[in-house]
Amino acid sequence: MDRRLDAVDRRFDAMDRRFDAMDQRFDAMDRRFDAMDQRFDAVDHRLDSMDQRFDATDRKIDERFEESKRYFGVLVGRFESMIALIVEGHQSLERQLREFRAWTETAIGTLDQRVMRLESRRPREGSRR
Repeated sequence: MDRRLDAVDRRFDAMDRRFDAMDQRFDAMDRRFDAMDQRFDAVDHRLDSMDQRFDATDRKIDERFEESKRYFGVLVGRFESMIALIVEGHQSLERQLREFRAWTETAIGTLDQRVMRLESRRPREGSRR
């Protein structure tokens, strides 16, 4: 019976050694998982800092966009007033041109009548003065 107990004891010792080896392997795996967790934490930290930078960049872009929008609003207002002045000047020139044409037509009509009167008073071809 002692032999059997010794054999059982040796088998338990062998199993203990195997369990110790498995524990060591599990400990090594735990260390590797801890290292991976640390790397993931570092990546998370880097991603968080990148998110913060992107947010800051987005804010700057939004600010610049609003600034540009205001600036172009002012430019549009100035251009509208300049265009209004050009339109007003064009309309004034058109009015003046119409008045000039009317005056010219009147003056030409008057001159034409005078020429016709003078031609009608002119002696006919046979007589000379």
